[in-house]
Amino acid sequence: MRFEDMKNNIPDTPDFIHEMIQNEVDRQLQGTTIIQIPKKKKKWKTWLSEQFRKCRENYARIPDFFKKRIVNTLLLSFLLLYGGCALGLTQKSAGFVGWTVYLTVCGIGYALYIYYLAVTKSYEVVEGTVTEIHAELHFDGFKRVLVQGDDGLTTELLLNKETTVMHGKTYRFYFNQSDHARSGIHRLDAAFDFGNFFGVEEVKE
Repeated sequence: MRFEDMKNNIPDTPDFIHEMIQNEVDRQLQGTTIIQIPKKKKKWKTWLSEQFRKCRENYARIPDFFKKRIVNTLLLSFLLLYGGCALGLTQKSAGFVGWTVYLTVCGIGYALYIYYLAVTKSYEVVEGTVTEIHAELHFDGFKRVLVQGDDGLTTELLLNKETTVMHGKTYRFYFNQSDHARSGIHRLDAAFDFGNFFGVEEVKE
């Protein structure tokens, strides 16, 4: 007898046997717990994600003054990079492109420096109302400003003449905590220069 004839002569499996097998499979599957093995993340990706999360949280906590300063510095740096590289490539000047990249890196570094000072709170704030402005100093480039705080104490500030402040208005002055000098008037006096004076913002009522 040929194999094909034998296959044709085999009777079909009864339906109740199919049902028994199906019911047994379903019963076994119901008692089985499927364990999903999580994919292992690469260590450097996990570390990078954690650092990014911390930077974002720290950035959200720093004063708005520093946020604006950081954003403006980064925007100017990338605009310089785009414009400088475009001009340098047009003129086929590798030196111009190199200087553009160098200045951009310096700008980004300065933004990171501001971020570090803001996060570590390595800055000092003088807040008060401007009571006097004296521009007649023996050395050029500075003006003497007297600021009265809410506690009634007066602070003398030496500001660059380009810094705009108005008599009778309230301001908040930011400067590097570790670099400022004191002039000896009352509790807190600060002498500002280009290296430690961050900026000033008007306090809106």
